[in-house]
Amino acid sequence: MPSLPRAALTVSTLLAFTACGAGSHTDAAAVEAALHARGDSLQAAESAKNRDLAITFWAPDAIIQGAGSPQVEGREKISALYKLYFEGIGLKSMEGKPTRITVSQSGDLAYEIGVNHFTFSSPKGDLLDVGKYLLVWKKTNGIWYVAALSFTSDAAAPVPVAPAAK
Repeated sequence: MPSLPRAALTVSTLLAFTACGAGSHTDAAAVEAALHARGDSLQAAESAKNRDLAITFWAPDAIIQGAGSPQVEGREKISALYKLYFEGIGLKSMEGKPTRITVSQSGDLAYEIGVNHFTFSSPKGDLLDVGKYLLVWKKTNGIWYVAALSFTSDAAAPVPVAPAAK
């Protein structure tokens, strides 16, 4: 049987470890809500084709891996990619809808998976491209930034948008 001082030391050590662990617990629901809000703000900037605002949501060393495209790394190159999308390829709209957000136990990393919709104008009418994405969020100095994004299409090519019912 351990002596009283040793038992007290063991109990104090266990309490200290428990206290340390309790401080690192993350409220995943609160983080998920914050990420939904941050993602909605990014989506609003992209929908408005506001490149200067949209780029502020990206980490300085962020990476984009788009389907059929070379990797883009860093805010400057991501800004140039936004310019291409917003001004150069007939993009009418882009929308991402998260289907799941998973938060790390430490609360400073999370990943989001979802569905994306891109609508492009073309001489033959609007084209729709539906796909999926994986986005990684990183918290730096209390602010969530996109650290990485990878997206692919679910089709070989965009499909014509059906005319709206009258």
